[in-house]
Amino acid sequence: MRAGATAIALLSGHAAAHASEQGGVQAVPPSDPGNPPAPGGVAGAPQAGPQAGPQAGPQAGPPAPFDLATINDIVVTAQRRAESIQDVPIAISVFESSDRDRRGIRSIQDFANFTPGLTFSSSLDRLSLRGIGRLTNTIGSDPGVAIYNDGFYTASNAEASKTPMFVERVEFLRGPQGTLYGRNSVGGAINVISKRPTEEQAGEWRSSVDNLQLVSEGYLSGPIVGGLKARLSAQVTRATGSRYENIARTATSRDEGFVNRFFLEGQLQYDFSDTTQLWLKYSHAEWNDSNPIGAQVSPYVTNDIDGATDNSLTPAAAFGYGVPNPSVTDPRRINSNTLNQSLLSDNHTIVANFTADIGGVALKYVGGYTQYKYQAFADLDYTANQLVVTNFGSAPIPALAPFGLANAFRTYSYNATYVQDYQEDKKYYTNELTLSNATQGRFNWIVGAYQFHEKYFQPVTWFVDGDNSDTLSQRIAAPICVAPGTFAIVPNCPTNPRRAFYDGSGDLRTDGLAGFGQVDYELVDDLKATAGLRYSWDKKRGFESYRVIQWQPAGAATYCTLTPGADAAVVGLGACGAAAAAQDLTRFLLNLPGVGAATRELEDSWSGFSWRLGLDWKANNDTLVFGSYSRGLKAGGFNLGSYADSPVVDKEIVDAFEVGVKSRPLSSLMLNVTGFYYDYKNAQIPIVVVRPGSTLTTTNFFNINKSRSWGIEVESAWNVTRSLEISANYSFNDTKILRAPRRFDDEGMPGNILEDITGNRLPAASKHKVAISGLYDIEVGANDHIFLAASYAYRSDAYYSVFESPISRAPGWDQVDARITYTRPDDGITVILYARNLFDTLGYDGAFSTGAATNYRQVYSYTFPRQAGVEVQFRF
Repeated sequence: MRAGATAIALLSGHAAAHASEQGGVQAVPPSDPGNPPAPGGVAGAPQAGPQAGPQAGPQAGPPAPFDLATINDIVVTAQRRAESIQDVPIAISVFESSDRDRRGIRSIQDFANFTPGLTFSSSLDRLSLRGIGRLTNTIGSDPGVAIYNDGFYTASNAEASKTPMFVERVEFLRGPQGTLYGRNSVGGAINVISKRPTEEQAGEWRSSVDNLQLVSEGYLSGPIVGGLKARLSAQVTRATGSRYENIARTATSRDEGFVNRFFLEGQLQYDFSDTTQLWLKYSHAEWNDSNPIGAQVSPYVTNDIDGATDNSLTPAAAFGYGVPNPSVTDPRRINSNTLNQSLLSDNHTIVANFTADIGGVALKYVGGYTQYKYQAFADLDYTANQLVVTNFGSAPIPALAPFGLANAFRTYSYNATYVQDYQEDKKYYTNELTLSNATQGRFNWIVGAYQFHEKYFQPVTWFVDGDNSDTLSQRIAAPICVAPGTFAIVPNCPTNPRRAFYDGSGDLRTDGLAGFGQVDYELVDDLKATAGLRYSWDKKRGFESYRVIQWQPAGAATYCTLTPGADAAVVGLGACGAAAAAQDLTRFLLNLPGVGAATRELEDSWSGFSWRLGLDWKANNDTLVFGSYSRGLKAGGFNLGSYADSPVVDKEIVDAFEVGVKSRPLSSLMLNVTGFYYDYKNAQIPIVVVRPGSTLTTTNFFNINKSRSWGIEVESAWNVTRSLEISANYSFNDTKILRAPRRFDDEGMPGNILEDITGNRLPAASKHKVAISGLYDIEVGANDHIFLAASYAYRSDAYYSVFESPISRAPGWDQVDARITYTRPDDGITVILYARNLFDTLGYDGAFSTGAATNYRQVYSYTFPRQAGVEVQFRF
């Protein structure tokens, strides 16, 4: 983003996991190679790219000749053709590589801080624009903001986080982009445009080090022979510190919140002629990170063994635990004996662009393929407690009294180390062909066809770690199966060698097709009308597996057996300690015959039209007034892996009305204002519900009948002098649920109370966002420069559930960043001193409850702590 870009960007940085809420425990693990867990949650499938921000230290490129006397123009491709950003009748924010370098805009969290209406939860790896985005990362669901990697659709947020070494610019298109972009752009679209091979030999090396990481990256570029050019880039990130101090450090559980990554990218470009070109890009990434979802900041509950409502699958991890929770007084300190680790492997991405001018018609083909495997381990119990030995809550077994053994089994043990293993195995490819008029005129047109295919497997397991010496491990490895209705024991219950108390998986195949077209016509001088239409068809076929096993030695409805196993002799019923059998409740809960995991297939398809109707008026050379009515569409989906009662949701529809003004009142001042109103139908919301006939919970999908979102966005850039620029933006976004299908119980809060969520805000939508930045250029000698940059960002509170309960509310927060850049263009040398989150404030980007099984403890996820470091760059 150069001076005058609609997006006013500054500095910041953070990281990301998916919330998997099934069974009787709620866990939020990482997923999605998109951004670290991605907390990523675990969210759809990312295409892994080099990380920026805290993932990769700030860097700065060679400042181009710099003149702040006037607002410079920026060319974008938001409408599939090159246009000045001030002439595009769309609310769009753009970040160019040169300005990202000067200001230190690195990560997707930075973009979110300084793009009106955009919010990002690093802990859950979810983007939202104007209150519309992704509310779950469960397989079978889709994001609401589409990301395009050089025209290739991806569900990965990582692409938008790549550093300026790799990316020429990033465009954020706010509002439904259902005509030209289509797939999942119901909330907006993000275009990531790579740097291409250069006409002349060029290269660069950059290295930065701070209190969290060391980042080295570089590229070589230039012609090979004839019209063939190439570019090779690489980035290596190694941890020098961590975000969280772990008071229970061991050989396998150390301080957490660190990044170790490798990224490689290669490009080939062949120019057949001035109008015909083929461009290919290959990339590969590897991760070995630690990405804790956040900190449980409530005190441990140490006097309860089976949760607030007796609905946990295993005994409470903190029972009898004598170590206080360090996060209560310092949320940057945790207590864990399980490393929250995320691993990315087998990651390969290929993108192809082919363009040609055929008799005045511009032809463009974009195709791509991505595959990756991702695995994330998460500490489900938030403690470092291990072996617990107790007789709490157990009772004598009367049937053994004649043998003098009534009390022989009252003492039991369990390893309180509960771990989640979340995995993604994804492959997908797309093809798109467009035709358009090669030369812009009074009448412009574009038509196209699009195809998408994806294979996605997502197993999630919660298991008991340890050496198998405790009662819990031995019992849960050989459970008994309980029949529905009668509670009778069913023979031949399958064993459970991994000691999993929840084991669910989803296997999904998705196919999508679309055809689209758009025209714009200048009705009279300076007055233009736009009309676009797209038809989309999506089909999903899913297979899911689900199994839950409970072991509660103090439970009242537990079979007592002397030895583990399906055919063990029953000697009683009740709280029988070490004699308590592990009970496979899968078929009992679902009222299904048989034993072991329950499986089923789901299949559905969705189709519909999305469109755009617009009118824009060029009032004068410096003012554009525009208005539009557009419809966005997102396919329905499944909730796979939990055998939910309501596993299917219908498609989402957004009818968006927008008006705006883009202006340059002075040659040194840019001022853009946009207002919008959304009619949002069938928002796809995951809500935890209690399974009928039990106290155990599961996550169901629901369509929220009707919601609305409206707001105002202001962006400005003022070049005060030739050396000083001040940029500022503000956004107001008011969201509300207008009608819901039913009343729901907030599983994150105590009590079984049905609530009407009508009137509540949409999740992850902050009402107020402010960003202010300043950039001052000091000339040193003939060509050298010192750039002084500082920024301030503020985001008001947000709820991370449809329930406006205190436990799902993340407080508002702000952040200050600063950097000093000294550059010698003639020598190709740049040196930077930087401080991100200068005052080390706590930034909240997620809030949730651990649920009833662990007595409703508060968990917050946080942005990155202060990073202070130095970077050196050398260009040749």
